[in-house]
Amino acid sequence: METKDDRYNALHEYVQTLHEKNKKRVKASCIILVLLPVALELIRLLTDSDKTVFLAIWIFCMFAISVYLVSVEYLDHVMQKRLGGVEAPENLVPTDIRDKVKEKLEHPDAEDTEEGGDE
Repeated sequence: METKDDRYNALHEYVQTLHEKNKKRVKASCIILVLLPVALELIRLLTDSDKTVFLAIWIFCMFAISVYLVSVEYLDHVMQKRLGGVEAPENLVPTDIRDKVKEKLEHPDAEDTEEGGDE
């Protein structure tokens, strides 16, 4: 029988794996954003084609990649937010950390005095 701890651990592991994959997707998309204009310009020079056609292709690709990046970031944000809303089993989170998180949620404007900041 699957316990609450097992389900929470599986969910947390899934979200962390998804987050790592999203980081790789964003990195690959940024590389494509840099390489795409270079590749299109090389193709245009080799084929001696019209500049406006390649400009239109480049603009379309930039919009497509931007939509992809926004959707990846949005899905990642939603998953992180949902995981933050899931209650961790009591024995999985140490009591002192749980108390600090509850206090921070109840009083978000309060400053941490334990940090030893500059005075």
